[in-house]
Amino acid sequence: MKKMATLLITLLAIYAAVLAFFFVMQSGFLFFPQPLVSNIPESAVVEEVFVTSGENVLHGWLCKAESEQPRKLIIYFGGNAEEVSHMIAEASRLGDYALLLVNYPGYGKSEGRPGQKSFFEAALAIYDYAVSRVDISPDHVVVMGRSIGTGSAVYLAAERNVRGVVLISPFESIRAVAQSKMPFLPVRLILRHPFPSKKFSRKIGAPMITFYGTHDNIIPPRHSQKLMQYWKGPARGIELPGYGHNNIFESRQMWEEIKNFLEGL
Repeated sequence: MKKMATLLITLLAIYAAVLAFFFVMQSGFLFFPQPLVSNIPESAVVEEVFVTSGENVLHGWLCKAESEQPRKLIIYFGGNAEEVSHMIAEASRLGDYALLLVNYPGYGKSEGRPGQKSFFEAALAIYDYAVSRVDISPDHVVVMGRSIGTGSAVYLAAERNVRGVVLISPFESIRAVAQSKMPFLPVRLILRHPFPSKKFSRKIGAPMITFYGTHDNIIPPRHSQKLMQYWKGPARGIELPGYGHNNIFESRQMWEEIKNFLEGL
């Protein structure tokens, strides 16, 4: 009995150490800030922008569409290891929409530290900056997010007036995804960045279109499908056979469906 008690105490101590490790190091597992790698195409009509979010200054670009002012706008939120300047090359896919790309706190040249709180604060600041511009139509702002960026996009759509929402590889919550991958941990108790998109989606009346790859092992399709069940407004999900988490932008079908969705708003 004494040996069993000693073994049990040892196992509990190891488990407690594992919990402490994940609690302290969780930001390192969720966020991968990337340096600025700006390759702006010569043909791009781009304005460098700076957005104040709390005590931080965020850096990004406004890709201006060839349309009369005020312009319709898409605000894009990238993945957790994504420096968003690469999206400048994709702006031409979006028709007569301008595209606003601002790096998260700690990413590129943006100040601050990444986290749910700073991401959400940044999302509101970026939107408020955009609609304050005379060359942007405040009644025609669309939010677009990929992976962890869908958390920011959904939060913003719940807090501000948006025309539509485009989600690529979304989730009902980071907590649910993490729990499914680490069932041996009490994720609900230790996760500081839950990104509870399910909660916010219940009050979003704007139409939403979402895309998910059948081979996505980072955010399995069931998490994208679950989010649609809670969306208050019209929601459409499109499954992309053969695509995974990191190559979904290569899908021609996705870009065609996004263009059709935008034209219908």
